[in-house]
Amino acid sequence: MTLTKADCEVRTVLEEWATATRQGRIDQVLNNHAANLVIFDVLPPMKYESAESYRSSWDEWQPQTEGEAVFDLENLTITAGDDVAFAHCFIRCGGTLPDGRTFQDLVRATFCLRKVNGSWVVEHQHVSKPYENS
Repeated sequence: MTLTKADCEVRTVLEEWATATRQGRIDQVLNNHAANLVIFDVLPPMKYESAESYRSSWDEWQPQTEGEAVFDLENLTITAGDDVAFAHCFIRCGGTLPDGRTFQDLVRATFCLRKVNGSWVVEHQHVSKPYENS
């Protein structure tokens, strides 16, 4: 399958988001997200109605890791038109905590993007994990 220019541009936006997250560059994580986006997240409160509300919660749930964290987009699939796009993938996340313990998780993610003034912007992001009934 041949990737279009729009597919490549959307991939770049999402990879930049993942890299900023992986490296803990919190001031750059939402560079390509709309100010009024809606994020459905795997952790409470589960819904954020702006980039600022999501950003302000970052320290509450983002674990401190020694060195670079694991935050890899797996099986990223993109469908992009002229001015809207959607993508989905799995995100493998984890790292080493300051006490030496390691953690790893796998979540699924969906992104809806819109081209605004020539640039792709994430308008909606949904990260989830199946509920394990025990």
